[in-house]
Amino acid sequence: MTTPTPAPLDLTPIRATVRRALQEHPRPPRNSEVRQITAELRGHLQRMVREAQRRADGIERGTEAWIRWSALIMRAEDDLYRVGEVGTHAAATRMNDLGRTCRRLADCLDEW
Repeated sequence: MTTPTPAPLDLTPIRATVRRALQEHPRPPRNSEVRQITAELRGHLQRMVREAQRRADGIERGTEAWIRWSALIMRAEDDLYRVGEVGTHAAATRMNDLGRTCRRLADCLDEW
């Protein structure tokens, strides 16, 4: 019995969420918007990390490519599981951090 191949990762909605997270705001975004975007980014990041790990598993361990992918995956996991500070500004900063990490990982997965 073979393991089914996962459906390809659709980067379009991921990039749309990243744009929402990283857009310039004349004033800080509302807490509800920050929470919603952060939750979406976390979901996207979890799916992208799984896909990146699946791809990295096919690379020979110890090679330069494997080391780069492993470092990128560890960075994404660190951002994903880091506990945020309390407060509106801290939450918006966390959203921006997750947005940048999602953008970087999406770019790398797209170039693969």
